[in-house]
Amino acid sequence: MTWNSRIGVAEALDAAGWTGDTLDPRGLLKHPETRAVWAVVNETGGCALDLPHLGATVPFPGVIPDAVVIAACLAASGQLAPARNSAALKADSEWLSCLEAAGLDSWSGVDVAREIRTQRQAG
Repeated sequence: MTWNSRIGVAEALDAAGWTGDTLDPRGLLKHPETRAVWAVVNETGGCALDLPHLGATVPFPGVIPDAVVIAACLAASGQLAPARNSAALKADSEWLSCLEAAGLDSWSGVDVAREIRTQRQAG
């Protein structure tokens, strides 16, 4: 395996605005604002994410999937919004259950809310 196995990571970061190094444009990319640096470090597809703004370096062995590396890079640079945690989702679900028990589904505005949801899902 060569560093070319990480071309998917390089392309994803490039699309997200990371810039390639002039000497190694697909093997070393920098985030313009955080100065985070992603680089291929060995012939087996190993790579690393250097985070000077956090004082950390994260190594990724070649067996780590590209999707994981990409997500880590985007999250570390503030380009990936964290998912809502399960506690927040559970609280929302409980609140909706209470609203439905109070008769929300018979409220005159529920049809408008359904229409808004349909429009948002259609995108």
